[in-house]
Amino acid sequence: MERQEMGVTVPFRGLAPFGVEIERDLSRPLAPSEAFHLTQLLRAHGLILARGQSLSMARQREICALFGPILDRAGETGTMSNDGGGPSASELTWHSDAAYTEAPFDALALHALDVVDDASSTRFVSAEQALAALPPDLADALAGREQEMISPHYTRLAERTCDRRDPEAQKRGIRPAIVTNPHNGRRCVWVSELQTARLLGMDWEESRAVLHVVFDVLYDAAGVFEHRWRKGDLLIWDNIALQHARGDLAGVGRRVLQRVIVGTQGVAPHITPWNIERP
Repeated sequence: MERQEMGVTVPFRGLAPFGVEIERDLSRPLAPSEAFHLTQLLRAHGLILARGQSLSMARQREICALFGPILDRAGETGTMSNDGGGPSASELTWHSDAAYTEAPFDALALHALDVVDDASSTRFVSAEQALAALPPDLADALAGREQEMISPHYTRLAERTCDRRDPEAQKRGIRPAIVTNPHNGRRCVWVSELQTARLLGMDWEESRAVLHVVFDVLYDAAGVFEHRWRKGDLLIWDNIALQHARGDLAGVGRRVLQRVIVGTQGVAPHITPWNIERP
């Protein structure tokens, strides 16, 4: 029996334009081969969807620990809710979590505990596919170039940061415009609407113009995967390979998602508004 379990894999089907949906009750223990298969699916496809789950926080953490160390951050409860309104319910444009730091999160997992079925969504694009789709001149413009990235002011989460000459920042960092995903060795576009303030080595107007054209490719509708949430859904995604965004949550009913972060450093913009960094 043990020999048979070692060869078990997780049933899955491909999603378009990327990702996979698995058929497995993840509340039950995984065979070693199933656990290995899950890690391979995430590395290869960037996103795993599992429907109809009922996972405790402890069990969700056990599953996510297959992909790396679990990150705990002071002041966070492990749930994301729109109950409080404000930034927790506002539109959030395209980004990868903690991309402005030297240790962006490796992966994220959201589990729908309490949602109005199909009323809200999270959208994803592949930064790997986008790089492959860039015209050669755009790829050359980003290659070897650094960018200034920020965690923007909490009132600016729905905006394109590069459109403001001197944007306020809760956190700030210099990062490459193109990175190599350590999980699979593939290169990714690392500029984003929410976090990229400007490309270095260009004046602001030129940087903005280049970024707008890159964003046209990166966020082309044909490359977007949109997941509409239903109670019990679990999404796990590679935070380096993919960027994500969400719409305004004010009118979608109650939405409570259980979140687990895979990563090594707890950098977060958990500071009060009067500590805003300025250029």
